[in-house]
Amino acid sequence: MIGAERRVVRVGLVPVVRPIFRGAHMGLEEASRRSLEALSERLGFALVYIGAPVTDASEAESRAAEVAALHSGGGLDFLLALHVTFATGDLVRPLLGLDMPLGLWALPEAAVDGPLPQNALCGLNLGLSLRTGRRTPVKWFYGSPDERAFQERLGITMRAMRGCRAVREGRVLWVGGTAPGFYRLETVPELPLRIDRAPLEVLFDALSQVDEAGVTHRLAEMDEPLDMPREDLRSTIRLEIALERLAEGYDGVALRCWPEVPERAGTMACAAFARLADRGCPYACEGDLAGLASMLAVAAVTGGPAALLDLSHADDEGLMFWHCGNTARSWADGATRLVPHFNRGLPAVRDMRLAPGQVCGLRFLESRKAAVYAGAVLGRARGYDGAAGWIGHLRWAGEPASPSGFLASVLNRRLPHHLAWGRGDEEEALLEMCSWLGHEPLPLDPEDRLLRWTSDAP
Repeated sequence: MIGAERRVVRVGLVPVVRPIFRGAHMGLEEASRRSLEALSERLGFALVYIGAPVTDASEAESRAAEVAALHSGGGLDFLLALHVTFATGDLVRPLLGLDMPLGLWALPEAAVDGPLPQNALCGLNLGLSLRTGRRTPVKWFYGSPDERAFQERLGITMRAMRGCRAVREGRVLWVGGTAPGFYRLETVPELPLRIDRAPLEVLFDALSQVDEAGVTHRLAEMDEPLDMPREDLRSTIRLEIALERLAEGYDGVALRCWPEVPERAGTMACAAFARLADRGCPYACEGDLAGLASMLAVAAVTGGPAALLDLSHADDEGLMFWHCGNTARSWADGATRLVPHFNRGLPAVRDMRLAPGQVCGLRFLESRKAAVYAGAVLGRARGYDGAAGWIGHLRWAGEPASPSGFLASVLNRRLPHHLAWGRGDEEEALLEMCSWLGHEPLPLDPEDRLLRWTSDAP
């Protein structure tokens, strides 16, 4: 697998300073840069470019050209333009003209009486008010890097940027297309992912090359409880090794995992997917390419493996999310077990309940739309065989949602039946990521009084 280097967001900093203000001579620019560098490791970014201060319009044009070259060459993800002092629009407009994610940041005043030190907040206000042809959003920041509110706001942006990088620079493999009858999963997401397509035979070729000694060795190392003789898992481990090799050089794989795989490999793919997820190798079942893209973004934002789950049951307290048993152990509430598939009796699926805690997720959709949602896994012990958990305290696009409102939003909006989830409370970062990517989050749709059919047209 590839992609670990994309966890670090590449940030640039351009100070905007008018020397006429006394705040320009207080060392604020240098102190802010040092504080920002001190934050970088904790917030997951690297300060890779520090521009010379912009003091006039010609310098603004020069800094913008430098940043544009870095960004177009793939060396810069996000730019912070720091208002150390007030600045007129000619010092800011060239930076606003950059086609890349941008933050305008103003420092608080160094003093609250006497001559006005900086007037930086007013400069931020002026900069954001300028008329431009810009389409990419701008995020504003106000405060010192030492302030908690500033750090939290910047941290959300850095996590959103990680999600953007995952789908802008990722490389994925789509093997065999989609499972039969799952037509909506055939959607190719409108993202700059590199997508390599391959026929299902590449999997069976890889399977035929698996060395049985390697199967024996990996089988002996397994530490997960089993509800079957260990030798019955040889076919599952053989498939796992083949899938691992197939994923080399990719950030993730979407695989048509049935009906051919169980028929020809003698095993379900679920447990193999789950064990690969433990090692940071995401597989999307049923050939769900957009689901895979959603998983990559969620994993990048949350910093842990995503789960692709079906919506299977509902009551007044929450919704039951489930899948056959393809989920990483880090999601489990206690012990997990490898058991035969509940319908087919073949090995193997991972049986586990989802651990209580905050969760969030999204699904990329056609026409540059997205569903963004969040909630909390409830401490309800019962659940279907496989990976299952009840999620309550639901939210949809930043709004509280009842279970019935969430259900109406899924069904009325005709969402595909796979929803990607991640552990943690990163709803704001996912919403911000969608804004940077130009994907519009669908609003909550709690009412079901008027019958309608959402158009397929863009």
